[in-house]
Amino acid sequence: MRYKNLILFLAVGLMAAGTLLVSSCNEDEEPVAAPTVSLSESTFTGKIGDVATTTATVTAVGGLKTLRVTKYLGTEIDPSYGTNGTMEVSSSTFTLEYTLTDEGLETPIRFNFEAEDEKGQTGDADFIITTELSVKYLLLNFDWQWDSKLGKCLDSEPETEQILECEEDNIYSFNEDGTMSIDYGAITGMGGGTCDFDGIRPATDWELNDDETELTITNTNVFDPNDVQIEVYRITSFDAMEINSEQTIDLTAFGCVVWDWKFTWRAVPK
Repeated sequence: MRYKNLILFLAVGLMAAGTLLVSSCNEDEEPVAAPTVSLSESTFTGKIGDVATTTATVTAVGGLKTLRVTKYLGTEIDPSYGTNGTMEVSSSTFTLEYTLTDEGLETPIRFNFEAEDEKGQTGDADFIITTELSVKYLLLNFDWQWDSKLGKCLDSEPETEQILECEEDNIYSFNEDGTMSIDYGAITGMGGGTCDFDGIRPATDWELNDDETELTITNTNVFDPNDVQIEVYRITSFDAMEINSEQTIDLTAFGCVVWDWKFTWRAVPK
């Protein structure tokens, strides 16, 4: 009986010693820092067609389990990206490239990079993209017509509205390939001024400079391709439905002055 009690006592003692050893090891184990994500760029502002890029680098002392990249339109996840809005990456570095589209005109685009280590700890960082309205986008997605044309003939005169009735129904269409056309509307070939010559030297091509401050329109004579007239409109301001510009017009051949005429273009549905 005493022998059995001794064996039981020793067994309990060994179990207690083992428990103390495990507890001691756990107390000595250093906590592992949660992973961190650093981005080469945290924000980007550009126009439609620009490419936003950033490189995510993960530091995970506890070992990287996965890097999740989630796309947001404003505060809502964009389910069209990756799988239900999220793409998983196994590498500790990842370079994102995003071409700006019109989806960013109404709300910022956000990419969230979340790293998870083998212990289930997480860390994240955000890449925020702001899309600015561009003149090119407006020209290609709408047709345009003059809403106002302010100018004058003599220095002594005040600047007044000079748009002709036959010009008000002209519709300008701009194409992606740099070509363009004008629908002269119902009132054409009459009314005096340039309208008497509608269609003889129509607008055929257009071009924007890199910073979108100048719109150049090429007008080509339908009977003589060497007869070309170049019009340069300096963009002064624009919004979603209106483009304001200035064009220097030399009317000295008609006894008038050189003046910067002001044109307001109004968007109409294509």
